[in-house]
Amino acid sequence: MLPSQINNLLARDGWTLRDHEARCGSRRITFFPTNRATAALIKSLRAIAKQDAGRFRHIGVVIASTIKQMNRLRAGKLPPAFFTSNMEFESPAPTMPVARVTSFTAKVITNTPVGPVPPVHYRLVFDAPELGDILPPQFFMMDVLPARTPLGVRAVRRAGWHDAVDWSPQPLLKRPFGLCRAYRPNFPVDYLKRLALPPALAAVLHPPMATRFDLLYKVLPEGIGTPLLTKLRHGDKVHMVGPLGRTFDVRALREAGVEEVHIIGGGVGMAPLILLVEELQFHSFRVKVFLGMATLESLRYRDELAATFGEKPRDAYVYIDDLLAAGVAPADIFLSCDRAQPHQARRIPCQNLFHGLVPEQYRRFLTAQQNDGDTMAFTCGPNRMMEVMTDICRQANVPLKVLLEKRMGCGFGVCFSCVQKVRRADGATDYVRVCKDGPIFDAKDIVWKNDDSKQPSVNCGCAARS
Repeated sequence: MLPSQINNLLARDGWTLRDHEARCGSRRITFFPTNRATAALIKSLRAIAKQDAGRFRHIGVVIASTIKQMNRLRAGKLPPAFFTSNMEFESPAPTMPVARVTSFTAKVITNTPVGPVPPVHYRLVFDAPELGDILPPQFFMMDVLPARTPLGVRAVRRAGWHDAVDWSPQPLLKRPFGLCRAYRPNFPVDYLKRLALPPALAAVLHPPMATRFDLLYKVLPEGIGTPLLTKLRHGDKVHMVGPLGRTFDVRALREAGVEEVHIIGGGVGMAPLILLVEELQFHSFRVKVFLGMATLESLRYRDELAATFGEKPRDAYVYIDDLLAAGVAPADIFLSCDRAQPHQARRIPCQNLFHGLVPEQYRRFLTAQQNDGDTMAFTCGPNRMMEVMTDICRQANVPLKVLLEKRMGCGFGVCFSCVQKVRRADGATDYVRVCKDGPIFDAKDIVWKNDDSKQPSVNCGCAARS
């Protein structure tokens, strides 16, 4: 029997429930109470998917008795469906599924250069079902070299013992990375463009677990790790540990009265925010994205993965195409380029293109808008940019959360190499570990410099111009 709370949730958003099926206009949701993947369930879900033809105007929701059973179904090979459990309806504050930290090996699918030649950025796509329940802004630690082949095998392949040994400097520690995109089995990459869940019901729904992911990384010429990453090829296996870090429950935003969320990313700092955008879109928040890059051309890459999804390989723009696929409207994407004027970018309106730094574009946007108190902002990028964003949001009375990036040795909070100075509630200062206590923090708690001076905000070129 369906939980009685379903009807109450649907009624909040104008849906009506009758005989296990909810309707709102031409949209339909069919509920299937079950604890296992039966032949009848698979047949029913397959029929819905065939009739719907990828429009997501009719979806199936599988209701398990417990969260454990729900996660087992989410990890299975069911036709397109969403999932929940009786326990989520019974709890006054539903708990999100939390993935266990796991040590595993991921398989590389593509490692594509991004931007002009020689490339500075790369997009790495890999299979890792062990990260299926990762949630923003969690991260993982990854080796920069493929899993080692036994020395004897390498010697045979290279026809010599001397060549089998690599005498160049080798990195010993894993590197921390945040995910950019998550790909779910049997779901098109742009399903969020067409999905419109009732917000109250979306708070207790979960998509199937993802099995494929991608990340964007920047090659540091003076570094050892990132240049080695560029040598990864299709089929290579890389050791990872994750997911790590604290999750952020976006459902709590609506309970706090937040309806619109602003995402502000600078350079590669935008990459881990894409997964947050997907989560916000799934839960039917209004989302506006402000993206800062050097030039528009630095975003272009050859999308070889498109062929996997029935398209020909094409030129794509990292971030912009990701945001469009996540369902963000072109009118809600704002692009700042500080080196050259962006004249056109996909379907983004010309008035949303800005020559300058992204904090300045965001400041002007807030000046022209009326803050109704239902807005929150998230940002990630260089520390100086996030410090400026803290000033701008404080003046506009917009709560801001920052996603910090630090050098990490372990990712578990043991080595204390990623500490950040913060201000406690009593006014005193303390240090926290970004990997264990973050990586997301309230901007008002961050002490950007020891002397608390705001002079770098002026030097950054993002302060209000006279």
